[in-house]
Amino acid sequence: MRRILVTGGSGQLGRAIRLKSSTSPNSYLFATHQDLDICDSEAVERYIAENKIDTIINCAAYTNVEGAEEHSEEAYAINRNAVTTLAEVCNNHDIKLIHISTDYVFGGNEERNTPYTEDDTPEPVNVYGESKAQGELEALKARDSITIRTSWLYSPWCKNFLLTILRLAGEREEISVVNDQRGTPTSALGLAETLVGIIDSGTTDDMSCIYHYADGGECTWYDFARTIVEEAGIDSCRVVACSSREREMKAERPSFSVLDTRRIGEISGIRILPWRERLKEVMDIIKESL
Repeated sequence: MRRILVTGGSGQLGRAIRLKSSTSPNSYLFATHQDLDICDSEAVERYIAENKIDTIINCAAYTNVEGAEEHSEEAYAINRNAVTTLAEVCNNHDIKLIHISTDYVFGGNEERNTPYTEDDTPEPVNVYGESKAQGELEALKARDSITIRTSWLYSPWCKNFLLTILRLAGEREEISVVNDQRGTPTSALGLAETLVGIIDSGTTDDMSCIYHYADGGECTWYDFARTIVEEAGIDSCRVVACSSREREMKAERPSFSVLDTRRIGEISGIRILPWRERLKEVMDIIKESL
Protein backbone atom coordinates (compact mmCIF):
# COMPACT_ATOMS: atom_id res chain seq x y z
CA MET A 1 0.00 0.00 0.00
CA ARG A 2 1.28 3.42 -0.95
CA ARG A 3 1.15 6.34 1.47
CA ILE A 4 0.55 9.52 -0.52
CA LEU A 5 0.88 13.08 0.76
CA VAL A 6 -1.30 15.63 -1.05
CA THR A 7 -0.11 19.18 -0.43
CA GLY A 8 -2.60 21.99 -0.95
CA GLY A 9 -5.14 19.64 0.58
CA SER A 10 -7.84 22.29 1.05
CA GLY A 11 -7.64 23.60 -2.53
CA GLN A 12 -9.98 22.56 -5.31
CA LEU A 13 -7.72 19.81 -6.67
CA GLY A 14 -6.89 18.57 -3.18
CA ARG A 15 -10.58 18.33 -2.34
CA ALA A 16 -11.25 16.55 -5.64
CA ILE A 17 -8.52 13.99 -4.91
CA ARG A 18 -10.01 13.41 -1.46
CA LEU A 19 -13.34 12.60 -3.13
CA LYS A 20 -11.95 10.41 -5.88
CA SER A 21 -9.57 8.48 -3.57
CA SER A 22 -12.25 7.51 -1.06
CA THR A 23 -12.30 3.90 -2.28
CA SER A 24 -8.58 3.64 -3.13
CA PRO A 25 -6.53 0.76 -1.69
CA ASN A 26 -3.80 3.31 -1.02
CA SER A 27 -3.65 5.79 1.85
CA TYR A 28 -3.98 9.49 0.95
CA LEU A 29 -3.01 12.13 3.52
CA PHE A 30 -4.05 15.74 2.91
CA ALA A 31 -2.01 18.64 4.27
CA THR A 32 -3.00 22.31 4.24
CA HIS A 33 -0.56 25.19 4.75
CA GLN A 34 -1.58 25.19 8.41
CA ASP A 35 -0.66 21.50 8.68
CA LEU A 36 2.63 21.73 6.81
CA ASP A 37 4.80 24.59 5.52
CA ILE A 38 6.30 23.06 2.39
CA CYS A 39 8.91 25.83 2.25
CA ASP A 40 10.35 24.46 5.52
CA SER A 41 12.55 21.47 4.67
CA GLU A 42 12.84 20.32 8.28
CA ALA A 43 9.06 20.34 8.69
CA VAL A 44 8.63 18.36 5.47
CA GLU A 45 11.31 15.87 6.56
CA ARG A 46 9.53 15.31 9.89
CA TYR A 47 6.13 14.94 8.25
CA ILE A 48 7.19 12.30 5.73
CA ALA A 49 9.14 10.36 8.37
CA GLU A 50 6.27 10.36 10.87
CA ASN A 51 3.73 9.37 8.20
CA LYS A 52 5.95 7.01 6.14
CA ILE A 53 5.21 8.88 2.89
CA ASP A 54 6.39 7.30 -0.39
CA THR A 55 4.63 9.62 -2.89
CA ILE A 56 3.90 13.34 -2.89
CA ILE A 57 1.30 15.06 -5.09
CA ASN A 58 2.10 18.76 -4.96
CA CYS A 59 -1.18 20.63 -5.51
CA ALA A 60 -0.06 23.66 -3.50
CA ALA A 61 0.21 26.77 -5.68
CA TYR A 62 -0.18 30.52 -5.81
CA THR A 63 -2.82 30.76 -8.55
CA ASN A 64 -3.94 34.41 -8.43
CA VAL A 65 -2.75 35.54 -11.87
CA GLU A 66 -3.50 39.21 -11.21
CA GLY A 67 -2.18 39.12 -7.65
CA ALA A 68 1.12 37.59 -8.74
CA GLU A 69 2.02 40.76 -10.62
CA GLU A 70 2.07 42.75 -7.36
CA HIS A 71 3.01 39.90 -5.00
CA SER A 72 5.67 38.16 -7.05
CA GLU A 73 7.75 37.24 -3.98
CA GLU A 74 4.86 35.22 -2.57
CA ALA A 75 4.15 33.62 -5.96
CA TYR A 76 7.77 32.50 -6.39
CA ALA A 77 7.95 31.27 -2.78
CA ILE A 78 5.10 28.83 -3.35
CA ASN A 79 5.40 28.06 -7.05
CA ARG A 80 9.20 27.70 -7.22
CA ASN A 81 10.96 27.71 -3.84
CA ALA A 82 8.62 25.21 -2.20
CA VAL A 83 9.10 22.85 -5.15
CA THR A 84 12.87 23.08 -4.64
CA THR A 85 12.34 21.93 -1.06
CA LEU A 86 10.05 19.07 -2.05
CA ALA A 87 12.43 17.86 -4.77
CA GLU A 88 15.36 17.81 -2.35
CA VAL A 89 13.37 15.89 0.28
CA CYS A 90 12.12 13.44 -2.35
CA ASN A 91 15.70 12.76 -3.46
CA ASN A 92 16.81 12.26 0.15
CA HIS A 93 14.12 9.64 0.78
CA ASP A 94 13.49 8.06 -2.66
CA ILE A 95 9.98 9.50 -2.83
CA LYS A 96 7.97 9.90 -6.03
CA LEU A 97 7.08 13.55 -6.71
CA ILE A 98 4.01 14.39 -8.81
CA HIS A 99 3.94 18.13 -9.40
CA ILE A 100 0.97 20.02 -10.86
CA SER A 101 1.68 22.85 -13.29
CA THR A 102 -0.26 25.00 -15.76
CA ASP A 103 -0.89 25.87 -19.39
CA TYR A 104 0.13 29.43 -18.48
CA VAL A 105 3.78 28.44 -18.81
CA PHE A 106 3.00 29.04 -22.50
CA GLY A 107 2.22 32.40 -24.03
CA GLY A 108 0.54 31.56 -27.31
CA ASN A 109 -0.22 34.57 -29.48
CA GLU A 110 -3.20 35.23 -31.72
CA GLU A 111 -1.55 33.43 -34.67
CA ARG A 112 -1.07 30.12 -32.88
CA ASN A 113 -3.71 27.40 -33.34
CA THR A 114 -1.77 24.20 -32.68
CA PRO A 115 -2.01 22.60 -29.21
CA TYR A 116 1.17 22.70 -27.14
CA THR A 117 3.05 19.44 -26.68
CA GLU A 118 5.25 18.56 -23.71
CA ASP A 119 8.31 19.26 -25.87
CA ASP A 120 7.39 22.87 -26.64
CA THR A 121 9.51 25.48 -24.89
CA PRO A 122 7.69 27.47 -22.18
CA GLU A 123 7.37 31.19 -22.90
CA PRO A 124 5.24 32.66 -20.09
CA VAL A 125 3.86 36.17 -20.43
CA ASN A 126 3.11 36.89 -16.77
CA VAL A 127 4.62 36.41 -13.30
CA TYR A 128 2.32 33.51 -12.44
CA GLY A 129 3.36 31.62 -15.58
CA GLU A 130 7.04 32.36 -15.05
CA SER A 131 6.93 31.23 -11.41
CA LYS A 132 5.24 27.97 -12.45
CA ALA A 133 7.73 27.45 -15.30
CA GLN A 134 10.60 27.80 -12.84
CA GLY A 135 8.80 25.42 -10.48
CA GLU A 136 8.74 22.82 -13.25
CA LEU A 137 12.52 23.04 -13.56
CA GLU A 138 12.85 22.49 -9.81
CA ALA A 139 10.51 19.48 -9.92
CA LEU A 140 12.64 17.91 -12.64
CA LYS A 141 15.59 17.91 -10.20
CA ALA A 142 13.83 15.15 -8.29
CA ARG A 143 15.17 11.86 -9.64
CA ASP A 144 11.71 10.26 -9.66
CA SER A 145 9.27 12.97 -10.68
CA ILE A 146 6.32 13.71 -12.91
CA THR A 147 5.03 17.16 -13.78
CA ILE A 148 1.47 17.33 -15.04
CA ARG A 149 0.36 20.54 -16.72
CA THR A 150 -3.34 21.26 -16.72
CA SER A 151 -5.53 24.17 -17.80
CA TRP A 152 -8.42 26.39 -16.69
CA LEU A 153 -9.09 24.24 -13.63
CA TYR A 154 -12.48 24.51 -11.93
CA SER A 155 -14.52 22.55 -9.39
CA PRO A 156 -17.62 22.79 -7.18
CA TRP A 157 -15.45 24.35 -4.45
CA CYS A 158 -13.07 27.20 -3.65
CA LYS A 159 -12.59 30.20 -5.96
CA ASN A 160 -12.68 29.54 -9.70
CA PHE A 161 -14.14 30.81 -12.97
CA LEU A 162 -17.18 28.54 -12.88
CA LEU A 163 -18.33 29.68 -9.43
CA THR A 164 -17.59 33.32 -10.25
CA ILE A 165 -19.77 33.17 -13.37
CA LEU A 166 -22.60 31.48 -11.45
CA ARG A 167 -22.45 34.18 -8.78
CA LEU A 168 -22.35 37.07 -11.25
CA ALA A 169 -25.12 35.57 -13.39
CA GLY A 170 -27.30 35.46 -10.31
CA GLU A 171 -26.59 39.10 -9.48
CA ARG A 172 -26.56 40.87 -12.85
CA GLU A 173 -28.60 41.16 -16.02
CA GLU A 174 -25.46 41.15 -18.17
CA ILE A 175 -21.84 40.05 -17.81
CA SER A 176 -19.01 40.52 -20.32
CA VAL A 177 -16.35 37.86 -20.84
CA VAL A 178 -13.25 37.89 -23.06
CA ASN A 179 -13.59 36.08 -26.36
CA ASP A 180 -9.97 36.23 -27.58
CA GLN A 181 -8.29 33.79 -25.19
CA ARG A 182 -8.60 30.14 -26.15
CA GLY A 183 -7.88 27.10 -23.98
CA THR A 184 -9.61 24.12 -22.36
CA PRO A 185 -11.75 24.18 -19.20
CA THR A 186 -10.68 21.24 -17.05
CA SER A 187 -12.63 19.72 -14.20
CA ALA A 188 -10.59 19.16 -11.04
CA LEU A 189 -12.66 15.99 -10.60
CA GLY A 190 -11.43 14.61 -13.91
CA LEU A 191 -7.81 15.44 -13.12
CA ALA A 192 -8.17 13.92 -9.65
CA GLU A 193 -9.69 10.77 -11.12
CA THR A 194 -6.72 10.48 -13.47
CA LEU A 195 -4.14 11.07 -10.73
CA VAL A 196 -5.69 8.48 -8.42
CA GLY A 197 -6.07 6.07 -11.34
CA ILE A 198 -2.45 6.22 -12.52
CA ILE A 199 -1.14 5.89 -8.95
CA ASP A 200 -3.43 3.02 -7.97
CA SER A 201 -2.70 1.14 -11.21
CA GLY A 202 1.06 1.53 -10.82
CA THR A 203 1.30 3.44 -14.11
CA THR A 204 3.29 6.20 -12.38
CA ASP A 205 6.18 3.74 -11.99
CA ASP A 206 6.77 4.02 -15.74
CA MET A 207 6.20 7.77 -16.00
CA SER A 208 8.76 10.56 -15.77
CA CYS A 209 9.23 14.17 -16.85
CA ILE A 210 6.26 16.18 -18.16
CA TYR A 211 2.72 15.28 -19.24
CA HIS A 212 -0.34 17.27 -20.23
CA TYR A 213 -3.82 16.61 -18.88
CA ALA A 214 -6.88 18.64 -19.84
CA ASP A 215 -10.43 17.78 -20.77
CA GLY A 216 -11.24 17.32 -24.44
CA GLY A 217 -11.86 20.18 -26.86
CA GLU A 218 -11.22 23.89 -26.68
CA CYS A 219 -13.13 27.15 -26.34
CA THR A 220 -12.81 30.78 -25.25
CA TRP A 221 -13.66 32.09 -21.79
CA TYR A 222 -16.79 33.60 -23.38
CA ASP A 223 -17.83 30.19 -24.75
CA PHE A 224 -17.23 28.64 -21.35
CA ALA A 225 -19.24 31.31 -19.54
CA ARG A 226 -22.20 30.97 -21.93
CA THR A 227 -22.22 27.19 -21.48
CA ILE A 228 -22.11 27.55 -17.68
CA VAL A 229 -25.10 29.91 -17.68
CA GLU A 230 -27.03 27.66 -20.06
CA GLU A 231 -26.24 24.52 -18.04
CA ALA A 232 -27.39 26.29 -14.86
CA GLY A 233 -30.67 27.26 -16.55
CA ILE A 234 -30.19 30.97 -15.82
CA ASP A 235 -32.34 33.02 -18.21
CA SER A 236 -32.12 36.37 -16.42
CA CYS A 237 -28.50 37.15 -17.37
CA ARG A 238 -27.01 37.78 -20.81
CA VAL A 239 -23.37 36.89 -21.51
CA VAL A 240 -21.69 39.24 -23.99
CA ALA A 241 -18.28 38.99 -25.60
CA CYS A 242 -15.49 41.53 -25.18
CA SER A 243 -11.81 41.71 -26.08
CA SER A 244 -8.87 41.54 -23.68
CA ARG A 245 -8.04 45.12 -24.59
CA GLU A 246 -11.37 46.21 -23.13
CA ARG A 247 -10.49 44.76 -19.72
CA GLU A 248 -8.11 46.50 -17.34
CA MET A 249 -5.83 43.66 -16.23
CA LYS A 250 -2.38 43.80 -14.65
CA ALA A 251 -1.29 40.47 -16.09
CA GLU A 252 -1.14 39.59 -19.77
CA ARG A 253 -2.77 36.27 -20.67
CA PRO A 254 -1.90 33.88 -23.49
CA SER A 255 -4.26 34.15 -26.44
CA PHE A 256 -3.92 30.41 -27.03
CA SER A 257 -2.91 27.78 -24.46
CA VAL A 258 -4.58 24.54 -25.58
CA LEU A 259 -2.61 21.46 -24.45
CA ASP A 260 -1.92 18.33 -26.49
CA THR A 261 -2.85 15.44 -24.17
CA ARG A 262 -1.98 12.46 -26.34
CA ARG A 263 1.12 11.44 -24.36
CA ILE A 264 -0.63 10.80 -21.04
CA GLY A 265 -3.45 8.99 -22.84
CA GLU A 266 -1.01 6.67 -24.59
CA ILE A 267 0.93 5.68 -21.47
CA SER A 268 -2.03 5.39 -19.07
CA GLY A 269 -4.90 4.31 -21.30
CA ILE A 270 -7.19 6.90 -19.73
CA ARG A 271 -10.09 8.23 -21.79
CA ILE A 272 -10.22 11.99 -21.86
CA LEU A 273 -13.81 13.24 -21.82
CA PRO A 274 -15.05 16.41 -23.56
CA TRP A 275 -15.04 19.49 -21.34
CA ARG A 276 -18.79 19.95 -21.73
CA GLU A 277 -19.38 16.43 -20.39
CA ARG A 278 -17.13 17.07 -17.40
CA LEU A 279 -18.91 20.36 -16.76
CA LYS A 280 -22.22 18.53 -16.38
CA GLU A 281 -20.70 16.31 -13.67
CA VAL A 282 -19.53 19.34 -11.69
CA MET A 283 -22.82 21.18 -12.18
CA ASP A 284 -24.73 18.15 -10.90
CA ILE A 285 -22.71 18.24 -7.67
CA ILE A 286 -23.40 21.98 -7.29
CA LYS A 287 -27.12 21.48 -7.90
CA GLU A 288 -27.26 18.65 -5.35
CA SER A 289 -25.72 20.93 -2.72
CA LEU A 290 -28.31 23.68 -3.15
